Amino acid sequence: MTSPVKKSSAIKPKQMKAAEFIASQLRQQIVIGKLKPGDKLHPENVLQTEFEISRPTLREALRILESESLITISRGKYGGARVISIDLNAATRQVGVYLQIKGTTLHDIWLARTVIEPPAAGLLASIKSPIAWTELQNNIDAAREAAQNNLLKYADLSAEFSFLITKHCGNQTLHLLASLISEIIRKQHEHVTASTISKASVHQLRLESIRSREKVLSMMRKGKAVAAEQFWRLHLDHMCDLVLSQYKPSMTIDVLNAPVGSQKLKYKIKK
Repeated sequence: MTSPVKKSSAIKPKQMKAAEFIASQLRQQIVIGKLKPGDKLHPENVLQTEFEISRPTLREALRILESESLITISRGKYGGARVISIDLNAATRQVGVYLQIKGTTLHDIWLARTVIEPPAAGLLASIKSPIAWTELQNNIDAAREAAQNNLLKYADLSAEFSFLITKHCGNQTLHLLASLISEIIRKQHEHVTASTISKASVHQLRLESIRSREKVLSMMRKGKAVAAEQFWRLHLDHMCDLVLSQYKPSMTIDVLNAPVGSQKLKYKIKK
């Protein structure tokens, strides 16, 4: 039998600054949809009266929300604070820069893909979404055509196929995680495609990759969740070995430019 916790030893809730508290109240209104993108917040004097706070405290609260990209503040006669849509692209850029600063390698990104995408493929197979099947099939058809005459477009479509799997898998968290590294994946696809654009043997690899996408789509359509997850993991492992063999093992990502300088291709694919 456990003894009761003494009042003096109980963990006390963290005390919030007035500005943080006001920001949390307004943030909650945005999250639950009471304040929607495009809505203008009440004038400062109204908010001051409503929350019984000073102007400096209110402005500090608004700056907190502005730093979180939840509102935008304009000056002048017709200015004020207005709710804006959350920009996932901005978050993606920030994550990319953070990962590059941390020295994240391409292998690290590919490993993350093998954790995120295969379960998403399994979930999508369980959902059986006609809309997803159409989008994925259209992607495959476009990739097959691009593989013949527009290889940079093919690279973008390759990255998009994986993005579509997570988009329609029904798990918003998996899709968010995939979205945050999607631009890194797209740039890497473009770079390796541009670097091997004249290699005849690589064309066969592209066709092989398209066939793999057709196969996993067929599995998902038939509701074979376990098979789809296992197959897509094997496909990513195989492609990881092929792609990363073209780079130095310790090559870090570059979210600003295509890998250059010390990040040159290490090996050449034979014609």
